Amino acid sequence: MSFLHFLNLILKNLKWLIIVPIILAATIFYFTRKEKKVYSSESTIYTGIASGYSLSGEIKADFFSTSNAFDNLLTLIQSRDTKQEVAISLLAEHLSLKKHDPEVLTWLAYDELSKQIPDSIRKIIVKPTLPETRAAIVKYMESSDDNLIYELLNSKEPFYSLDALNKIESSRINSSDLVKLSYETNDPLICKRTLELLEEIFMEKYKSVKGGQTTSVVDYFETQTRKAFVKLDSVEKLFLDFNKNNDIINYYEQTKAVAGEREDLYAMNHALEMDEMASGRALEKVNESIKNRVYQSIYGSEIIDERQKLSDVYNKIANSEIVNKDGSNKKELDSLQSLANTYEANIKKTLSNLNQQTNTPNGIPTKNVLDEWLKTTLAFEQSKAKLAVMDKRKKEFTEEYRKFAPLGAILKKIERQINVSEQEYLQLLHDLNQAKLSQQNTELTSKLDVVDPPFLPLKPNPSKRIILVVVGFMVGFVLVMAVILGRAFINKTLLEPARAKKMVNLPLLGIYPLLNERADFLRQADLRLLQHLLAQIDGRQQTIYLGFISTQRGEGKSTIIDILERQLIDLDYNVEKQLLLSNTEYRQLGITMPLSLAAHQLEWANGQEVIQQHHETELMRIQSGGLSRKTGKDFVLIEFPALEKMVIKPGLFPPLHHSILLCRANRIWDKKDKEMVSIFTQTTGSQPMFILNGVETDFAEEYIGEVPKKRNAIRAFIKKVVKFEFGNRKSVYRS
Repeated sequence: MSFLHFLNLILKNLKWLIIVPIILAATIFYFTRKEKKVYSSESTIYTGIASGYSLSGEIKADFFSTSNAFDNLLTLIQSRDTKQEVAISLLAEHLSLKKHDPEVLTWLAYDELSKQIPDSIRKIIVKPTLPETRAAIVKYMESSDDNLIYELLNSKEPFYSLDALNKIESSRINSSDLVKLSYETNDPLICKRTLELLEEIFMEKYKSVKGGQTTSVVDYFETQTRKAFVKLDSVEKLFLDFNKNNDIINYYEQTKAVAGEREDLYAMNHALEMDEMASGRALEKVNESIKNRVYQSIYGSEIIDERQKLSDVYNKIANSEIVNKDGSNKKELDSLQSLANTYEANIKKTLSNLNQQTNTPNGIPTKNVLDEWLKTTLAFEQSKAKLAVMDKRKKEFTEEYRKFAPLGAILKKIERQINVSEQEYLQLLHDLNQAKLSQQNTELTSKLDVVDPPFLPLKPNPSKRIILVVVGFMVGFVLVMAVILGRAFINKTLLEPARAKKMVNLPLLGIYPLLNERADFLRQADLRLLQHLLAQIDGRQQTIYLGFISTQRGEGKSTIIDILERQLIDLDYNVEKQLLLSNTEYRQLGITMPLSLAAHQLEWANGQEVIQQHHETELMRIQSGGLSRKTGKDFVLIEFPALEKMVIKPGLFPPLHHSILLCRANRIWDKKDKEMVSIFTQTTGSQPMFILNGVETDFAEEYIGEVPKKRNAIRAFIKKVVKFEFGNRKSVYRS
C-alpha cells in the first residue's frame, strides 16, 4: 500500500475517524464531571547507603551491593505489613478524636469515618491511650476475616485501606543516597499525616531488621564465648590440681635439673668408687706392714670407736655436700667439719701414744707407718661414707625418674587441652568483638534522617480531566484507524492490478473502474481499455473473434462487451455480438438453437440465467460445414456462460483469436477459480488474458490517469508531494 493509497483510505473513512473519537471524548468528559480533588505531598530521606561513614571509615560499596541495599529499603517501604501498620495507626488516631479537629482531618473525612465505624465498634476498639487503641484495633482485626476493621483495610476506602496506600510511591533520587516518598489522596491533612506515619514506622522496622541481624550474631558469640571460657577454666584448674598433687612447679625445668643431677651423681659415684678402691688397697698395704702389737693396738676398742664416730661424721658431711650444692647449709657443714677434725685429733693423739716399738717388721719406723695408716684410713672412711650417701641418692633418683616418666605424657595431654581451649576461646572472643563492632556499625549506618519532611498541600493537583479527554479522543482515533488498516491489510480480494496479476497469474489486458465514477473518467477508461485491446490485435486478419469468459456470474462480461462494441463502432469497425445459451435458455426465448452450436456440442448446466444486457443478434449459419458469419465483420464479440456452469468437449470449442477473462476487483480469487481457468486453458489450448473490472479510483488512476476534477491548491500540493511530482508541468510554457 502506497502513501497515496493510505491517504485516500483515510479520506474515505474520515467521518468515522472524527465521529468515534468525539463520542468517546464526550463520554469521558461527561463521566468525569464530578471528579474529586486530589492533594499530594512528598518527603526526602537520607540513607547514607552509598557514601556514608562507618566505624572503620568511609563506606566503599560497589554498584550491586548498593542497588541491593536500596531495593531492600524500597521493598520494606512498599511491603503490605508496613502499609497495614500505617493504616491502623492512622485509623487509631482518628478514632481517638472526641470531636472533629480541623488540624487533623477535614469535616468530610471525619463525617465519612463516623458513618463507617458505628458506636458499638468504637466502644470495643477505642481505649484511653493511643497505643492501647492501636493494640485493640489489631486484636479486633485479627479476631476474624469478616469483621468491620478487616473489611475496611481490604476495601477501596480512600484513606484507611491498603488499596489507598498503594498510591504511596518510593524511589531513589538518581544515584544519590536520598529516597523520595510521595503520596496523594483527597484530604490534604491525611495526606501529610500518612507520610509522617510511614516514615516513623518504616524507619523503626528498618532499624529493627538491620539490628536484628547483628543482635542474633552477638548473642550467639556471647553464648559460645561463655562456654569456651568455662571449658578453658576447667582445664586450667585440672592443670593446677595436677601440679599440686605431683609437686610440680615447672615440669620441664625440673626434669632437666633431675637429669643433670643424675649425670653429676653418677660421675661423682664413679670417682668415689675409684677413691674407695685406692684407699682400701693402700690401707691393706699398711695393715700388712703392721703384724705385731701395733696392729692390735690401732685396732683396739678406743680407736675403733673414734673411727666409727669419724665415719658417721664423714657420712653426714658427704650427704650435706651432695644434697646442698648451693652452699645454703654452710654453717652445718662447718660444724660437722670441726667435729671431724676433733675426732681426727683424738685418733692422732691415741696413735702418738703407740710409739713403744720404733720399727715395723719391715724395718719402717712406727711413727711413719701410723701416720700413713691414719691418712689412708681417713681417706677410706671418707670415700666409704660418700659412697653410702651416693647409693641412697641413686635410689632417690630412681624413684624420682619413675615418678616423672608418666607425668610427662599426662601433662602434655593437659597442655594440649589447654591450648585448644585457649585458641577456641580467643577466636570466639575475637569473633564476638567483631560482631559487636558490626552491631555498632549497623546501628550507625542504619540510622535514616528526614532531610525534607512532608508538607501540607494547600492546592489540589491539576485536574487530569482534560488529559483523559484528549487521551480518549486519541484512543478512539487509534482504534478506528486500527480497524481501517486492519480491514485493508486482511483484505484478500484482487483489489488492484499488481496484486491481481500475482494471484490470477495471467497476462493483464487492462482494467476498468467502478461504473459510478465521473462520466469523463469512464470515457477515459473506455479509451484506455480499447488501446490495450487493439495493441493485441493482428491487423492482417479479416475478422477477429474475441471470446469473453468468467469463472462465475456477475463479472461484467456484458458491460465490457457493450463498451468495446461502442468504442469499435466509433472507429468505423463492423462489430457483431453473440451470446451463447443452453438448450433450455433458447427454448425459453423461443429461439431455435443454431446448427453450428449443435455441431460443436457445447454443454453447460441447466438453469443458467440469461444476461439481460445483451441485444438480440443475428445467429450463426452453417455454410459448407463450418462456422461463418455475415461477410464484412471486423470483430465478433462472443460472450460465454460462466466456466463453473459450462462443460467443454476437447477439440469442439469454437476457434477464437483471443479469450478474455473478466474478474471483479472486489472478489477473492480462490483455488476453484484457478482450477477452472486451468481446465479452460488445457481444453481449448488458449491462455486467456484478463481484465480487472470494478477497480477503485485510487488504484485505477495509476493505469487510466488522474480523475479530471477541480482540486484546491492545498490538496493539489499534497498530492504532488506524495507522488513526488515536483518538476511536473502541464505545458512547455512557464506558468
